[in-house]
Amino acid sequence: MKNKLPFNVIDSDGHIVEPEDKLLEYMEGPYADIKRNMHKYIPNGNGALGYSQLGPSSYMDPTLGNRLGSNGPWGFPTPDDWLATADEGGMETVYLFPTTLLAYSEITDPDYLIAVSQAYNNYVAEEWLKYSPRFKSVALMPFLDQEESIKEMRRCVTELGFSGIFLAATGFGLLGDKKNHAFFAEAEKLDTAVAVHGGHATAESMRYAKFIQRHTIGFPVSNMMQIMSMTYDGIFEKYPNLRVGYLEAGCTWIPYMLDRMDEEWEKRGWFEAPNCKKKPSDYIKAGNVYIHVEAGEQLIPEVIKFMGTNRLMYASDWPHWDHEYPDSLYQLWDRDDLTEVDKKAMLRDNALEFFQQSDK
Repeated sequence: MKNKLPFNVIDSDGHIVEPEDKLLEYMEGPYADIKRNMHKYIPNGNGALGYSQLGPSSYMDPTLGNRLGSNGPWGFPTPDDWLATADEGGMETVYLFPTTLLAYSEITDPDYLIAVSQAYNNYVAEEWLKYSPRFKSVALMPFLDQEESIKEMRRCVTELGFSGIFLAATGFGLLGDKKNHAFFAEAEKLDTAVAVHGGHATAESMRYAKFIQRHTIGFPVSNMMQIMSMTYDGIFEKYPNLRVGYLEAGCTWIPYMLDRMDEEWEKRGWFEAPNCKKKPSDYIKAGNVYIHVEAGEQLIPEVIKFMGTNRLMYASDWPHWDHEYPDSLYQLWDRDDLTEVDKKAMLRDNALEFFQQSDK
């Protein structure tokens, strides 16, 4: 394993590109013999439902005709491909997220969502987690059915070896809604990480004319919506030991959002957010909320001044079209406006804390 840094890196968000035929192999129950095109039910390989139905593909084509990204448009990196990639940057552990199923929240049939979530989780457990101890993963939750989501979370964390659970920031409504509280109570009880992954795959975002617009605004705004909801609706008040990460939108939106939430809470919180007992920023700064950092963000030092460095995490985003790995890793390490303590925290320590991985 190559390593230009004085420690091994933890990648808090890399991606599997899950082939449809593999998912079909793991489908169970009434969907096991499905013959219809899964594109009608599962978002397509561009990472969001219905790109191919939106007119000229260049408007909503993330790869710009395969010009961007690794291994073709998305490619299907094997476990060996991923290990070789991890070796290139000295990555000790990779936490794996889906690609196609980043948009799984667009599936509207609750029973089908359960089947798809279980198929994906079984596929990852069998073909990735068992392949190498360097692979860790988060599990998909069939969040349209809270009872089934709790059952699936227990199964994945206690039986299959998952390190956390993944919730799409779009498509499931506001995560702080009262109907979801039992789920977060169980996540706290299991001491498992909750990864809220920013995105743009909703019908609402399709009003944008071009992918550049959709991708620019979708990821930070979806995370803003969910951190607002979970804070105002009392998730962090009721479950103070719950660890939640808001991923793939950088970190510089956090000071703005917390300032705005604090102002609104001071004026209206007593009436409209009674379950938020203290300033929203106090919950976020308390230590159990984690945020991705992107190497090129100019205002990282200001974010550190605002909330400290102990909850910012590096992510490669490999092999997606916009990844810059391994350059992003070295760019972050070479910055002269951050201390080595800060950089090691972002590149290793904070992900270990979030996912509760023991330090070797």
